[in-house]
Parts: sequence; structure tokens; C-alpha cells
Amino acid sequence: MSQHWVAFYRGHGRMSDIVVRWATRSSYSHCELIRQPQRPRHGDTVTCLSASGRDGGVRIKDVTLERPKWSIYAVPWAPQDTWDRAAEKVGEPYDLLSMFTSQLFNFRRNARGKWYCSELIAHGLGLSMPHAMSPGDLLRTIQDHATTWQRAQDTLRASGDGAVLGADGVDLAPPLARLDASRAIDGPR
Repeated sequence: MSQHWVAFYRGHGRMSDIVVRWATRSSYSHCELIRQPQRPRHGDTVTCLSASGRDGGVRIKDVTLERPKWSIYAVPWAPQDTWDRAAEKVGEPYDLLSMFTSQLFNFRRNARGKWYCSELIAHGLGLSMPHAMSPGDLLRTIQDHATTWQRAQDTLRASGDGAVLGADGVDLAPPLARLDASRAIDGPR
């Protein structure tokens, strides 16, 4: 089963990369969504999904993850439909203006039907307010969610009260006493 990864670009790049890094106070200016069974390594050429001004909008293409230009992060908590949700937007245009206004001026507005890289990936991941995410914001959110996901997995594993899921979503524990609806965090279902 495939897993999701996000590669963040920190290469020198073009002037637009420098401006994005400066405006967002991050060392990253771009990101790419990857779906494959094993962890991508530096030097690998992988199929990526993102929105790119250089490529004219949302697209799928092969990218070589050269060191030290790319940092690769696992997204173990990603919903299985992450790639499909983002891929629905292939062909839609890039949204440079909204990226700058939402990050530089904190307007937090977006143009419907136009995307920038981190907004598209946040949308695919089902995160709230994807239009407010710079590449650096997306990385922090991925790391925060991964930490929370791991703590939840550890707690479930230790308590025996719930499913212990591997990164591929497969239940690793036998079906012991599952949480009943009255104990669910968000109330009865």
C-alpha cells in the first residue's frame, strides 16, 4: 500500500524562490506531494503532484530529489485519498497573487480554481484553511500532526483499547475492546 510523503525545496532557485522564503520566513519555497510504498531517497526520481508557477499550474511530473535541495518528510497520518483529492485539481492554474497576499499581507484569501503548492497539498491532506499555508507552515503542520498521530498510536498500543495502525493504515493489533461511542472524543456517532 502506498504512503504519502512531502518533499520541501530549499535550493537557491529563482528570484521567486528567494522572495517566497523571505515573505514566509521559511527556508523552503516549494513543496511536492509524493505517493509510493517506500520512503523516497535523495537522488531518486519520483512522481510528484504539486502546483508550480514554472509549470503553469497544478501538474504531475517526475522530479529528481537532489541533496541538499530537497528535504523529505513522511505523512503517516495522511488520508488514503490525499493524492486523489489533490489530483482532481490537475490542469488548474497557479495562484501566485493569492500566495503572496495570504502570506506577505496576511489577507488569508484565495482565488477559487487557482492553487499554489502548499495550498494544494494542504487541501489534499484535508487540512483546514489550506490557502493560509506556506511551505513552512505546511511542514510545521505535518510535523505537529505526525507527533500527535504517534502519541495516539502509542497510547492505543499501551492501553489495548483501540486499533494500532501501521503507516499503511493496517490494524496491527487484534480487535480487543474498542472504544465505544460514549467514550469517543467527538461524542456518539
